[in-house]
Amino acid sequence: MPSYIPWDITLMPVTVMFFLQIKPNFSPLIKAILFALISSFVAEPIIAWLDLYIPIKWEYIYSFPIQLVIYLLAHALSKHQAFAPLDR
Repeated sequence: MPSYIPWDITLMPVTVMFFLQIKPNFSPLIKAILFALISSFVAEPIIAWLDLYIPIKWEYIYSFPIQLVIYLLAHALSKHQAFAPLDR
């Protein structure tokens, strides 16, 4: 089960879309690192401090590579030019 469902289904996608739209020609790796840093070391501790999320055997550093990959996949998907037509 995800750690904090409202973050996973609303705030995270909106934050990723915001990062994708701001300076679209800027390095996606730097933006991914910035997104991962903010979400792992700022957002997660705040959510834990508010007692909305209780990390059990989980360190915030574990979230960093996951958030990085999520952003890079979203970036790759947003830059994809076309999709193949569906066969009937």
